[in-house]
Amino acid sequence: MDRFRRAPILVVLLALLVLAGVTTLAHSSNVAPKSSSIASAQNANSTALYCTGLSGTSGAEVGHLTFFNTTMFPRSLNVDVVSDKGLTSLSSFTLKSHTSTAIFPENLAKGDDFAAAVQVDGSGVIGEEVAAKSSAEAPCISAGVTQWYASGFDTTVGSTANLSIYNPTATPAVFNVSTYSPSGFSAPAPFQGMSVGAHDQMEINLGSQIVNTSNIGVHVNVLRGSIVIEGVQQSGSVVSFNSGQNNLVTTAWYPEVTTVNNAVAQIRCFNPSALPVTVVATVTIPDVAVAPQMLTLAPYASGDIPITPNSAIPPSGYANVELKSSGPVATSLLTGTSLGTSLWAPSEPDSEFIVADFSGKGFDAATVSNTSRQNLKVTFTSIPGPGQSKVSSSVDLAANTSESILSIFSGLGTLKAHTLLVTSNHPELLVNLTLPTTPSGVVVVSPLDGG
Repeated sequence: MDRFRRAPILVVLLALLVLAGVTTLAHSSNVAPKSSSIASAQNANSTALYCTGLSGTSGAEVGHLTFFNTTMFPRSLNVDVVSDKGLTSLSSFTLKSHTSTAIFPENLAKGDDFAAAVQVDGSGVIGEEVAAKSSAEAPCISAGVTQWYASGFDTTVGSTANLSIYNPTATPAVFNVSTYSPSGFSAPAPFQGMSVGAHDQMEINLGSQIVNTSNIGVHVNVLRGSIVIEGVQQSGSVVSFNSGQNNLVTTAWYPEVTTVNNAVAQIRCFNPSALPVTVVATVTIPDVAVAPQMLTLAPYASGDIPITPNSAIPPSGYANVELKSSGPVATSLLTGTSLGTSLWAPSEPDSEFIVADFSGKGFDAATVSNTSRQNLKVTFTSIPGPGQSKVSSSVDLAANTSESILSIFSGLGTLKAHTLLVTSNHPELLVNLTLPTTPSGVVVVSPLDGG
């Protein structure tokens, strides 16, 4: 791992000016921000990544940021860490080809919660925030958004739910936070007209206004500027990141949902409209017939579809779940045990993903799914680390099917300590990952999109 060098004061000031200039140019947009820039910005002179959600030792979300250079060329990074106390620290370092490094925000700036703005002199660097003991992960993203939805938060006894907010721009951002629960809609006055300053970070405790409530849906509407948001849920001793979604959907895919004994799995949804919405979950388990699971969501309310335990769904490893609704909704997957649960927001189909072993544990499950009605050509290309060789091959993935990556890509015997680029000829591909846990499948993590 590279050691940081303290930059001369002139270099630091210049780097800060570069960061300020880049983020000043960030415009309000609700195009889904990418978590890497390998494909669409290969010739970019510079790229940016933003990460928020980690805490100091006084919080539950202690962890680190890992950055990996997927290219054949060295990359220079300026990492500007900011805390909720308004304190900042700038680190500058170089990542050699195909190497990674980690930083610990709490060692760089004093505070309770942290965000980081990363400026890279080119494309191809990916970033991930990893909670302590690698119990949760979330990709760093390349831009702020103006609309954000997330479902499934709990503020019941033993749980906390926070929104970690970072403003990547050079002007203050103003936003409203609305919530949806089984009892309906709420727009608490303290959550309206909230402001976060330029390049500042803040935490919103949902439980301060929505007390002792399960399955809370959240809508953040940015009135001015754009922001980066990460939902942080603590349930018992379990911490998870809920990255949410930028648009409401009528279809969502959950290719790897655990159904094993002693596990809990639910699809949590909320309906932000004035009309009832019917949600149908089609659950597919090999050699097992499962009746569609249905949920009617009242206007402005949340609800859930239990996957396990569920008398209609036998314990049988992993299930593929496809969700369809009669109106736009926001969804998430809750998994865990009686000791605590995690939240995960589903990925959207795309044509390129990166599978990287940021936890160092490898994966219990790693699958590719074709969400379309036509065959996809899927190509796997390893990104070799030190002492590794590049391998690549392509397969045809049948319509509406999921396959284990290692069962159809013979180039690697394991994904532990490896990084893999997965591409398809149409943007209808999903990649799903779960970390090794007992029981299986209770920690789901997102790949990085490569677009």
